[in-house]
Amino acid sequence: MTELRLEYHQRLRDIDAAVQQMIALVQQDIPAAGQAFLDSDEAAADRVDANERLLQNNYQQVERLVVDQFARQAPVAGELRFLLAVFRILPELTGAHERAAQMARRGITGLAAELPARVRRLIRELVDSAASMWQQVGAVYSSGSGQIADDTEADDDQLDELYASLCIELATANLRPPVLLEMGLVARFLERLGGHAVVIARQIDSLSPPPQDDTP
Repeated sequence: MTELRLEYHQRLRDIDAAVQQMIALVQQDIPAAGQAFLDSDEAAADRVDANERLLQNNYQQVERLVVDQFARQAPVAGELRFLLAVFRILPELTGAHERAAQMARRGITGLAAELPARVRRLIRELVDSAASMWQQVGAVYSSGSGQIADDTEADDDQLDELYASLCIELATANLRPPVLLEMGLVARFLERLGGHAVVIARQIDSLSPPPQDDTP
């Protein structure tokens, strides 16, 4: 195996490791964003914001690496599927984390203090459901299991039911119009976290792992 090809395979592994790190950031920051929002926890919101900047930097670096692999080499078969799948996954990762960060920022305003207990409970359930789905995303990416991908879609149906329940509860709650408007956005952020997870899970069937053996 030539030196150029060895370097190419190392870059594929670098991409793989970076994507796993980005998934881990989303996994840890969904519960953190829920805490920041419900508890008006400014420190938690700041941590999510810091990770948002880190994830955006990772996105730019990985995107450049992927484009570079297409420019410098001619990916075939599993390598090509891997790079194309990563290219499709990246926007879903950044979109999911941005929604978590937006929810966390709204916690600083103390918005959650005006919410009825049932609304707060539904938000907590939605956060837990979205966090569980993203744990599955990590498992999907690591294992390439189509069965886990199917499970992720089933869990998204349950998250959608919680979202619908929250919308009904908000519609009947006695909330100030600005609070109601903000809560509509927060509810949508939580619903979309599930949608991003499903899109990534669907990509797994076309994703082959990067080369692991550099033996000539």
